[in-house]
Amino acid sequence: VVILAFTPTDEVIIIDEWRQAVGRVNRGLPAGTQESSDSDLRETAQRELREETGYRAGEISKLCEAEPANGLLDASHHYFVANGCEPTTEPDLDDNESIRFETVPYARFKTAVKEGSVRDGRAILAISHYELTHGS
Repeated sequence: VVILAFTPTDEVIIIDEWRQAVGRVNRGLPAGTQESSDSDLRETAQRELREETGYRAGEISKLCEAEPANGLLDASHHYFVANGCEPTTEPDLDDNESIRFETVPYARFKTAVKEGSVRDGRAILAISHYELTHGS
């Protein structure tokens, strides 16, 4: 799952995480994998948001589903929009995770995507699809 998470003041929760494959810190959105204890993908999105940022969403809705590399992999990414996100706890990162997060105005994050300073494909797809379906 990939979560485009908004605070009540329309800021987006973004993360910075080291990505060995590209040898740099990647700026993107909270994301993760469904666990057997998750009843559905919305629960996965809520859990990943809480674990990576300490925030809880007031409402989560499906944005889209995409197959990022269907010529190579049988995998789907499920995108969600989380609204009304409030900090409720400290992040609970996995032992192998090193993540920093912050909130930024949506317009600033959208500009960073447009100008190419955000290169994470999942974040680019989330913002692009959100703009296509919700506009601003």
